[in-house]
Amino acid sequence: MGGDDHAAPPDPTQPGGRDETPLFRWAKSVFALTPWGLQRRLDNQRADLQKVSIAIQKIQSELAEVRERRIDPVEKRADAFEGALRDVSGEIGRLRDEVFPASVARAEALLERLAEELEEVASLTERSLLGEPLPVSGDSTLDEGRLADALAEVQPLLLESFRGGEDEIRHRMDRYLPDLRQQGPVLDLGCGRGELLLLLREAGIEATGVEADPALVGAARRRGLEIVEGDVLEVLKGQDSESRGAVTAVHLFEHLTSAMLIAALTEVRRVLRPGGLLIVECPNPHSLRVGASLFWQDPTHQRPLLPETLELMLSATGFVFDRRELLHPFPSDQLLADDEGGTGAVTDPEISMLAERVDRLRGRLDEILHGPRDFAVWATNPD
Repeated sequence: MGGDDHAAPPDPTQPGGRDETPLFRWAKSVFALTPWGLQRRLDNQRADLQKVSIAIQKIQSELAEVRERRIDPVEKRADAFEGALRDVSGEIGRLRDEVFPASVARAEALLERLAEELEEVASLTERSLLGEPLPVSGDSTLDEGRLADALAEVQPLLLESFRGGEDEIRHRMDRYLPDLRQQGPVLDLGCGRGELLLLLREAGIEATGVEADPALVGAARRRGLEIVEGDVLEVLKGQDSESRGAVTAVHLFEHLTSAMLIAALTEVRRVLRPGGLLIVECPNPHSLRVGASLFWQDPTHQRPLLPETLELMLSATGFVFDRRELLHPFPSDQLLADDEGGTGAVTDPEISMLAERVDRLRGRLDEILHGPRDFAVWATNPD
């Protein structure tokens, strides 16, 4: 045998221009079992494995990049939101365990008291419609004269501290000017420092104020305002019938008892000409912060006056109710909910849904606890 006896035989698997006869296929099978055929298969498999290894390395590199650029920031945002959610859960727990029970108890007490007042008002209204005399309270063991003098001394301080500065009050009164321009002359009951009278004078509208506090009356007269000093009900009784085009009562009626309020409304309607306008503004007891707290800062307040109760009294005394508006919301920094939405970056639908429910809950709580501080009612004297 020569030196090429161990050379690899021709590879029958390579195309040689011959037809794949049964003999040719058998030769291919036999060649695949030879060391040279096995070596070729091994080389092919190594090449395939190398390609797979390169592909795996590329995938691992892309996964690392995805984790670095996308997953890590998402995890950080998720951790931040989880912390915020814990804070919200803690706040909800505090509201549930502390604020709600106290608010509910106070609201129940107010509702019970208001129910008693409504019953009293209904009785007084019925007696007024029947023309029966209204009850007058009997003698009191208190020295009412001394009490009235003491309240008169502190009234200017209360007006400045709790109602607001003069510029602020004048700004609030601007909303009434369009309705009063064609309704002169105007009678402003409980005019206080005369903020509305000043606005009416600047607008060229004839107006007179009624005030019981001598100090406030003197200050207003020094500014050239027309003021009648005396009790509101007594001054109304001294006015001519159908002599006024409009009557205003801004933060006055909550200082009157139910009997005095009905009597005052009866006199107001007599004083107004047909088609005349009555504007009333009062604290809004539907806001728990007002009805359960701020209202009672002024010791001259009698009781919270619900707008529904006032509208009932207006109807009972012959007025035609026009409209009601809620006024003077609390500043946004005193509310539970904030203006910035905190769920914009959240992608998890369940967490986003929970956050939206929490936002709605805080908004509803704000409506109950921090509703607008005042309400105003417009009514007319029918022709």
